[in-house]
Amino acid sequence: MTQVHTAEIQDQGLGETYTAHLEKKGDGWIGWIQELPEVGCKEKTKKELLETLEVALHKVLKMYEMEAETWDKQFETDVKAGKLDRFAKEALADFRAGKCEKI
Repeated sequence: MTQVHTAEIQDQGLGETYTAHLEKKGDGWIGWIQELPEVGCKEKTKKELLETLEVALHKVLKMYEMEAETWDKQFETDVKAGKLDRFAKEALADFRAGKCEKI
């Protein structure tokens, strides 16, 4: 049975900690980030793998950040254009009709 090593990688932006899983495979190492399975790498040494995983992690997090900013801008544009007004009206009507409950 192959032993899987773990290491923590800290994201400086949000201060989150991610778990890197490292496994010796043949003459190299493979690794992935548990919380973001799309981050996976292969390198010759464990040290190189950790460095590559950290770079890949930061690239994916930056991509997510850019996608979130794009989504936020689109949402704001839609709100200003009144595209969500009907949802607000429906929610208020449901509230006034007593269809809502405290959670």
